Amino acid sequence: MIRRLTPLAFVLALFAFALPFATVSCDDAQVEASGADLVLRTPPETEGRAPEGIELGELIVASGGGLATAAFLAFALGLLASARMWQSGWAPLAGAVGVAALVFLKTRGGPEDIAEVDTQIGAFLATGAGAAAALAAAAVWLRGDRPPLRPLAPVIAAGLLLFGYLFPSERSPLVVVAYADTLNLRRPWDGVFWLLPIVVGILLLARRHGVSHNLAGFAVGVLAVAGADVADEIWGLVRENDVQPGIGPPLFLAGIVTAGAWAITNEWRALRRPALLPLAAGAGVTLAAWLASPAG
Repeated sequence: MIRRLTPLAFVLALFAFALPFATVSCDDAQVEASGADLVLRTPPETEGRAPEGIELGELIVASGGGLATAAFLAFALGLLASARMWQSGWAPLAGAVGVAALVFLKTRGGPEDIAEVDTQIGAFLATGAGAAAALAAAAVWLRGDRPPLRPLAPVIAAGLLLFGYLFPSERSPLVVVAYADTLNLRRPWDGVFWLLPIVVGILLLARRHGVSHNLAGFAVGVLAVAGADVADEIWGLVRENDVQPGIGPPLFLAGIVTAGAWAITNEWRALRRPALLPLAAGAGVTLAAWLASPAG
């Protein structure tokens, strides 16, 4: 019974994105944004007159679009995993990531500092249905023949990467920024650089009982370039006076270091070094993604 209800809960969570997610008010202006508006980066129409220099529709889409998209994609993956009855806990993991993205969306700050934000039925329904789906999928997974969690290093690395991606990376008086904000379905190339370490971390998690020589080399190449950029960003944030560093970059860097160190150690145990050609390919792809991103 629970196995059948899990996909339905994920469907309900996805349906909730068609409903209003939040109402933002500032002086005489008001905007009501649905989950679809946030995911598709479509600024809703502003009712009333907003203060000069503030576009409420664009502000809420820019602030919440990335996390809403992360939640939507996570729930879609959870639906696919539960409907296809994938093993290894992918459905509960996807559900947990989707719920975490919505919780962070509500608690991160940003527009709330300059406007009044009222959460609407869509956000509550998506969070509740996603949480129910994650718990139901976890119950199915725990009752089944689940694989052992060990080795723990790739499990920890994937968790650090995902939470570092969702948590704020920096705070200023008016803006709160997270790596997930670069996730944009209309401009997918903008967020590829930050998604590559996530993809590598999940691949290492999925293949942790048998990482291939080529995957290890590609992973090390991706993680080395991404880690260098995150470390440089952390150093730059520390030197800034008007920007408060968030917890995202340290978590993200910790996940990169953990995943990369485990991949290299795993290769050494097999008395081999990471494959040089895949390593160069991983570094090259990540550098190309960095150049294509707005920050590049």
